[in-house]
Amino acid sequence: MTSEAPVALVTGGTGQVGSVVVRFFAERGARVFVPYRTLAHWEALRASLGPLAGSVAGAQLDLGSADDAERAVTSAIERYGRLDWVLCLAGGYRPGRIAETDPALWEELLAMNLWPTANVLRAAVPRLLERGTGRIVTVGARAALDPGAGSVAYAAVKQAVMTMTLAVAREVRGTGVTANCIAPATIDTPANREAMPNADYSKWVPREQVAALLWYLCSPEAAALNGAIIPIAGGQ
Repeated sequence: MTSEAPVALVTGGTGQVGSVVVRFFAERGARVFVPYRTLAHWEALRASLGPLAGSVAGAQLDLGSADDAERAVTSAIERYGRLDWVLCLAGGYRPGRIAETDPALWEELLAMNLWPTANVLRAAVPRLLERGTGRIVTVGARAALDPGAGSVAYAAVKQAVMTMTLAVAREVRGTGVTANCIAPATIDTPANREAMPNADYSKWVPREQVAALLWYLCSPEAAALNGAIIPIAGGQ
């Protein structure tokens, strides 16, 4: 691998979607830096990558902390000498109708979905602007575009992520940096299959298709795409 290989910072990279994205990017020659919270998950990711593990580095950090998010960006640059792509995949889902949505649930969803993305972008955007090139991709949700009953806080928090991404896209417009957001429906993961054993999995979004879309958004061919919210819904 050459020193010119692009460098991707992938939050949520040890998760069931993120691990597929990390492999997809490493297979195509990218170098990947993964901030992680749980050592066992990081070790499982490294083991699953086999020979590709040499293209992936990481550090144990809590991206809910602005200081740790700064360390993640700094560590990626120190490790690889550059930063090209920032993929904010860290997140999580919790259901609840409005009467069931207490302050603790709001705080949990903000901690899982909004603060890691906001903190990482706060640290990464100035670095990308200094280089005059870069790609930012965040993860919203179809539930934020078309909210249904039973996921009030999740839909609202994901809408906040989407709005933040649009605002960042305005900030970086014309600089060589782009910011876009994907809005997936239910993704086909082992956890979702366990939670919904009677669902029609054929209509769910394959993880590999999420990875392929992210790869495209980081590519030179996507240079003109900035400030887009891209639904990825499968057959749902």
